[in-house]
Amino acid sequence: MATDEQIGANLIRIRNGLSQKDLADAMRARGFKWSQATVWAVEKGERPLRLTEAEGLGVVLRINPDLLLATPEELDLHADVVEFANLLDEIAELAGVAFDAQLRLARAIDDRPESEWPKDSLTIVTRSAIDAAVDGLARAEANHRGISEAGGWLKRTHAASTVHTDAFLARIREVIDGANRDRLEEDDGVDQAES
Repeated sequence: MATDEQIGANLIRIRNGLSQKDLADAMRARGFKWSQATVWAVEKGERPLRLTEAEGLGVVLRINPDLLLATPEELDLHADVVEFANLLDEIAELAGVAFDAQLRLARAIDDRPESEWPKDSLTIVTRSAIDAAVDGLARAEANHRGISEAGGWLKRTHAASTVHTDAFLARIREVIDGANRDRLEEDDGVDQAES
């Protein structure tokens, strides 16, 4: 069972840079009589958190209120999940930006006379954000493989179940292998068309 001190420590971590004043203001906007001193007292474990307040914090901080009762390890895992989800959102955003830039580049090249096209212009405009992502994953996976093979330290330090790690690495390997097969097929098609 979580103590008031643990709940307070969790609140400090969960508010993630949001000031005590801003948190108090947001709680007041939800109908709670909170001040900065209230936030301080809850975080120090000097004032118990009421169930309705925990639910209000859940809404304000966009979290499941159960996180306020979590162990430090559970909070670490939650933070990792949030960070990963944010990275995926960033990748999606960057892929859209890359698409727009690539399309503008292709149109700019098409608008020039063929004699002014840059060398390898088709290669430049057909390498997609997907290709770049697969290349990055391939480099990361090769680096991971090299590290884990050099002395096997990963196996020693991660002796517990590796179900999720193995599934993740297998999926990455599958994506990389599929992309490499697709590239070889494209290259074979180009070579045959040129013959």
